[in-house]
Amino acid sequence: MKKRLIYLSTIFIVTLLALTLRLHAVEALPIDYDEDDYLAVAQRYAQAIQKGDVNFIINYDFNYEHPPLTKLVYGLVISLAKSAPLVPEQTSPNIPPARTLPEPHFTLARLTAAALGTLEVLALALLNPLAAFFLAIHSWQVKYTSQIMLEPLPSLTSALMVLSYVKAGNRRQWKGWLGLSAIMLGLTAASKYTYCVAAFAIIVDWLWAEISLKTTAQKEGQRVGWRDWLNIGGQIIWWGLISIFVFVAFNPRLWHDPFQRLQASVLFHGDYAQSEHVRRAGFPMWQPLIWLMGSAMFQYQFFYFLVDPFITVLAIYGIRPLWRKQRVFVLWLFMALGFLFLWPTKWPQYILILTVPLSLAAAEGFRVTIWRAWQVYAPFKKKGGLMVTILQSYF
Repeated sequence: MKKRLIYLSTIFIVTLLALTLRLHAVEALPIDYDEDDYLAVAQRYAQAIQKGDVNFIINYDFNYEHPPLTKLVYGLVISLAKSAPLVPEQTSPNIPPARTLPEPHFTLARLTAAALGTLEVLALALLNPLAAFFLAIHSWQVKYTSQIMLEPLPSLTSALMVLSYVKAGNRRQWKGWLGLSAIMLGLTAASKYTYCVAAFAIIVDWLWAEISLKTTAQKEGQRVGWRDWLNIGGQIIWWGLISIFVFVAFNPRLWHDPFQRLQASVLFHGDYAQSEHVRRAGFPMWQPLIWLMGSAMFQYQFFYFLVDPFITVLAIYGIRPLWRKQRVFVLWLFMALGFLFLWPTKWPQYILILTVPLSLAAAEGFRVTIWRAWQVYAPFKKKGGLMVTILQSYF
């Protein structure tokens, strides 16, 4: 009972910390690139929601390259507020950030982002409170889940997708948790495509686990026929079909002319990755590592915690033990990092596709380095303070 109370209290404290840091960022951070664009879209969605104009939502094509779900969520919240001047639709990537944005829409949209970012920390805390603590204080994570960006919703849904898959268990029976995982994949795709890299980690881990089980069964003399192997593929296909259905259902742009609009949206990113704007930035292939080893370097004065390099170093030490415990998160981490290396566009917000597995690896790294050394060189012969009690309960 005491251990459970400590566990629940830790979840509450970590979630409260995440919310506090994000609310501070909502108020303190200056307007960033793209915030005006996404607010402009959200305002027009809000007007359409107020009027019940479904056709506008389906056919509105400003910022068509990104799926509309995150912007629709912002628009839904804004639709509950009083009207404000519309932000102009700007198409040039060279336009600097706006100096001001209309209230109360600006603050409401940022608060929505902060709420989604806090929910992501809460979801991770249910699995691993220490990992959630690292996610809560990660400065890039705080920044891009406190601004009017696309990141907060797919960051949350991709985390829920993998956490639901893990909750389903090793046998991968078709249960509610796998269904929830498929739904979260669909919502992720309807928010921002890059976060779907986590789905490939699930598929690889799923096949790995099932093939290992079947191979072991064969070695033990059990009969494994072609129908057993086909059943594995069938479950994964159903998982994927559910996610596709959810993706289309929550992407109104695809309700009319879906194939052409999806093609235009996807191909835009390939063209943009080769654009002059990206080439002028001149980021090297390893730029994601620079982001990971530097805390929100452009705006460090607005953050209370600047420990991102420490989290990254701990994660390196935690990869092996995390692999033994929950392989899918290591697959997610390396697949996401590999994608970021190969993809020409290197903006710092892209690293949010891997901050969840990074935080889990950091928690394991803390356990096998700092905590283990603490136990060896300063063994607890008497009851310590609250933090010691929490760590002893956790480990």
